[in-house]
Amino acid sequence: MKKLFFSFLTMLIFTAGTAQAQQVTLKASILSPIVKTGSFFAEYAFSPQMSAQLGYFQTGMKVKETSFDGFGITPEVRYFFFGEAPRGLYGAGYLRYQDFTLTREDTQATGSLTSFGGGALLGYQMILGKHFVLDLFAGPGFNAATVSGGGGEENFDLGTFGGFSPRGGITVGIAF
Repeated sequence: MKKLFFSFLTMLIFTAGTAQAQQVTLKASILSPIVKTGSFFAEYAFSPQMSAQLGYFQTGMKVKETSFDGFGITPEVRYFFFGEAPRGLYGAGYLRYQDFTLTREDTQATGSLTSFGGGALLGYQMILGKHFVLDLFAGPGFNAATVSGGGGEENFDLGTFGGFSPRGGITVGIAF
């Protein structure tokens, strides 16, 4: 999965040279470090009102007694209601795949979690000056999670990695 993200990112960077101004953005979440996570996004505007974005995150976070070590991939399609992609008010649909190693600190039980889900977002993306990008978004999501090993799901607190959960964030980056 990591190779998929970096292949997509490489394609976007090479495409940036031939694309019209402001069609490719590279961003990072400014909130995810709070929960020991790095989140990065590459977006490509493929029509005047639509763009595709691929997100990748790596985490080492803890929810109560359960530690999560792993990654996630989030492909997303955005429709910009006003203005021209990738700027302005947008609605988006996304899918998410996540893969984690779980450790429960009090019992030392270990297992793995795989989840797949999706959701919808409403957001606003600004390009300030020629290259600075600010993106604010929020919306509902759902993840179906499977836990294997360590006694199963009842031994781990899955937090927002399984079931309904909100997704939101603030990203900053550059536009090409």
